[in-house]
Amino acid sequence: MDGPVFHLNPAGRLANLMIEYMVALKFAHMVKGCRISNISMPAWGIDHPPIDSPGPVAVEKREQHIDLPALADMTWSARIRRVEWTGFGQRMENFLPSERYQDVFVSPFTEPMGYGPEYLVCPIRAEDILHAPHPDYVLTPVEFYREVADLTGLRPVFVGQTHPCLYMDRIRKAFPEAIVRDHNPDPLVEFETIRQSQNLVIGVSTFNWLAAWLSRSADNIFLAVSGLYNPMQKSNVDLLPFGDARYKLFLFPINYAIPQERHAEAHRQIAPYWRQMPHETLRQQFAAAPRFPRDLNQALAVFDEAFYIDVNKDLAAVAAAQNLGPGFGRAHFARHGFPERRSPMRFDPAWYAGQYPLAAFEVAQGDYLDLEHHYAAIGRVRGYRPYPPEPRT
Repeated sequence: MDGPVFHLNPAGRLANLMIEYMVALKFAHMVKGCRISNISMPAWGIDHPPIDSPGPVAVEKREQHIDLPALADMTWSARIRRVEWTGFGQRMENFLPSERYQDVFVSPFTEPMGYGPEYLVCPIRAEDILHAPHPDYVLTPVEFYREVADLTGLRPVFVGQTHPCLYMDRIRKAFPEAIVRDHNPDPLVEFETIRQSQNLVIGVSTFNWLAAWLSRSADNIFLAVSGLYNPMQKSNVDLLPFGDARYKLFLFPINYAIPQERHAEAHRQIAPYWRQMPHETLRQQFAAAPRFPRDLNQALAVFDEAFYIDVNKDLAAVAAAQNLGPGFGRAHFARHGFPERRSPMRFDPAWYAGQYPLAAFEVAQGDYLDLEHHYAAIGRVRGYRPYPPEPRT
């Protein structure tokens, strides 16, 4: 009988496909004889045609959290013969050690591609991020590049998506001494430039993250723990390589993607708050979060009955059908809504984080579960607002 099958439903561009394949390779490592199905990356010479195979089938739709050991156990015991997975798998536990992938993604270039010890390579992933389509994909502040350049004394080199835009204008103005390399349409040129360089500054980008993590050349990787990378902001993603001595981790306040014309102001606001954190300290803070538990009485103190009934349409229908009076929503929230983490009030997390960067940092370091929890626990006491004031007419 042919071996079991791990079938992928690929999603995303090159780096996401590589990560999905890395997940499949880990499963194949755990289940001897497993065949990988339905992924092709010609740039790396990888092609696994779709494989038709008998069941039983496990259909796995969790995008990030994948219980590979449980799936492997079901495969070993013959309860399943095929796994069909749709997702991204951006979690450290889904990967083999980085060196196990070196012979999988082999550079197609014979000449060296990277920059040596006197340079600080700063890969730019802007493109669609400039227009803020994904809230957790945020630009790296120009001030952060400045801080790392001053810290290391190295000459910055900006590579990647260096097309003219407001963001690149700010970078060029801030770093007149830097090398700014024109964008190369071949993604493998940029990937190998990152992977073969010795000093790197990595912002939010799975492409840049992966090239740095797979590097054999990097001695120093300065990673902005921001947006997608912060589990207090994006709880189902884990791309923090704790214990890898190459990495210098800088914890940022919670911050969300914004249109590029607002980047300069927003980045200046958060610049005083990011800071370098020891790996173990940061790991422990995230594991123990929130440091201050959620409190029902604090949530009830900000409860808005009309808002709660309006946004929870299932309750509005029940209240209307049973002619339930005032207080129904509050009672429901206390009994069900609070443990289900339903919002007790109108709240704008992106505005709150941008308006109150100290609050955003306190959440980022694990003091509070999220920004709404912060407001109920301490923000309202400080006089913070949960959403922007209405414009004057």
